[in-house]
Amino acid sequence: MASKQQLYQVERNKERYWTQGWSEGYFDINDRGNVVVRPSGEGASIELNALVKSLVSRGIEAPILFRFDGILKDRIDRLHLAFESAISEFQYQNIYQLAYPIKVNQQRHIVDVIRTSGKKYKLGLEVGSKPELLAMLSAHDTEGALLLCNGYKDAEYIELGLLARKIGRRSIITIEQSYELDLVLEIAEKYGLEAEIGLRMNPSSKGSGRWAGSSGELAKFGLHIHEIIHCIERLKKEKKEHWLKLLHFHIGSQITSIVPIKKALREATRMYTEIAKLCPSISFFNVGGGLGIDYDGSKTSHDSSVDYSMEEYARDVVYAIGEGCDAENLPHPVIVSESGRALVAHHSILVTEVMDVSSLLESKNGIGPPPSEHPLLVEFYELYQTVEPRNCHEVFHDVIHLQENTIQEFTQGKMGLVERAYADRIYRHLIYKIRQLSKKLNYVPRDIERLDDKLLDIYFCNFSVFQSLPDAWAIDQIFPVMPIHRLNEKPTRRAQVVDLSCDSDGKIERYVGGKKIQNYLPLHDFDYSSPYYLGIFLVGAYQEILGGLHNLFGDTNAVHVDMDENGNWEIKHQIEGDTMSQVLSYVQYSTPDLIERLRRSIEKALREGQLTNEESALLTRHYKQALDSYTYLVVEQANNESTSTLSSSLGILR
Repeated sequence: MASKQQLYQVERNKERYWTQGWSEGYFDINDRGNVVVRPSGEGASIELNALVKSLVSRGIEAPILFRFDGILKDRIDRLHLAFESAISEFQYQNIYQLAYPIKVNQQRHIVDVIRTSGKKYKLGLEVGSKPELLAMLSAHDTEGALLLCNGYKDAEYIELGLLARKIGRRSIITIEQSYELDLVLEIAEKYGLEAEIGLRMNPSSKGSGRWAGSSGELAKFGLHIHEIIHCIERLKKEKKEHWLKLLHFHIGSQITSIVPIKKALREATRMYTEIAKLCPSISFFNVGGGLGIDYDGSKTSHDSSVDYSMEEYARDVVYAIGEGCDAENLPHPVIVSESGRALVAHHSILVTEVMDVSSLLESKNGIGPPPSEHPLLVEFYELYQTVEPRNCHEVFHDVIHLQENTIQEFTQGKMGLVERAYADRIYRHLIYKIRQLSKKLNYVPRDIERLDDKLLDIYFCNFSVFQSLPDAWAIDQIFPVMPIHRLNEKPTRRAQVVDLSCDSDGKIERYVGGKKIQNYLPLHDFDYSSPYYLGIFLVGAYQEILGGLHNLFGDTNAVHVDMDENGNWEIKHQIEGDTMSQVLSYVQYSTPDLIERLRRSIEKALREGQLTNEESALLTRHYKQALDSYTYLVVEQANNESTSTLSSSLGILR
């Protein structure tokens, strides 16, 4: 039974990590201080820490990417419910159909869950390349569901898209460059096919956020008005205007504000109604992607948030299209959206394990006298003993000056290594003490407040930012991070999370904290004798496919989790992470060749007496085992004192 103090800390930690702001009801903290996952946003839950422990005991090592199939199903239902409610509210005279853009996450098991869960809605798929088309051509078997063929196209792409109609796929070729229409006409005639096509307009209205440049004059895709007219005239000339079925526009991913969405809808609706007068066969209005999610929970138009809800978005889309068509006395089209991020972002969580901690201070109990009578060290120690709230700002200036002089003295050979080490230690203790004392002041000088940026512990975690969170590195995307257990305790450390890569950018620098973004993550003291797990949330959109092989850290282990009819969790799929031989093959290193090269080096060492037969066998065995093992560190061995190599290396770090 949790104590009142533990329950209090649970509530405080919900605020610290702001779960109610970004979780959409899928994630919470239970009374035992453990993160729970609610795949349907309410009701039965899965305790994430218990799930991790179970998998680790089976040999499925962290980092582990969890994919919760139930969240995918719920996101599909929520999106359809939002549009169905808006359609009912505004008496819209047609339906809504979701098309999942597989570029957001092409993993087969994810697409399969989305396809099967969306069959009742005739959920469509959108592809933007030939490889994506090849994957979906065979897999997409929902009768009557759309297969939207977008992106740059050559003759082979268009040929495959059109021939898909021969096996019952309802493919619509979206014309995004004028030359594509010529290819469609030519190939359709060659095979005696009737095509269905769409036109992608390039709206002058721009979105908001990082991808605002997806539309406007310099947009990469889309037809300008004169090109749209040219396509319609060409269709009429060939007596194929009945092929035109769809208008498509897109103003960017993760649109942070509803205002540009409203503007773009007004412009696109006018375009739709004018085209419908020329080609009455048009019957689909594809509003594209852009429906954002609230990564930081602030409910604002900041880059990692949105100032609108899914329901508001649906109402605005339905109302704008319905009103525009009513004004021109035209039938209401089927509304299509490609809301990929909103569909898949929530369902994935990366769980990583803390491996080591580098603290600013080796101990917060203070520091003793200097090892010598060097004047700079004596002055450092006197300042440490005499600093107090009233003089802490002045002492801070003295400390900065002393530190600069210390570096100069050491560089000039006037200070030894032991003395330099003491100066470095007492400098860190002094700035920590100054910052603590400053909290007693009515006004804290800005330069002392900035010390918080230096007073962070470094938590080394078993993952790669470049592989698992590329957007955190490339575009400063915010992802919620928090411990998945011990949340009935107060976190007392201010930390920065760093990965295993030997790159200074391999770290997370911005964190959700309360209702604001901060430069540190509150974490607990690290106990080397037991695992400490962190969860990184909302990583389901784009991160897997954009991940890189920096330092040859490969794909992580991944598991699909679902709940059975009794509310118990079950593993639906387990996908093993990359082995070292696999990632080496990506950069053209052949396993047989590597082993053969090692063998030749061993033979040479044996001849020269540098290696014994037993040592050669041991090296060969370990080398082959390593080639077949996970690219990440085996953390459970690091906590086992009997394992010499990794434990000793971590001991050096500590």
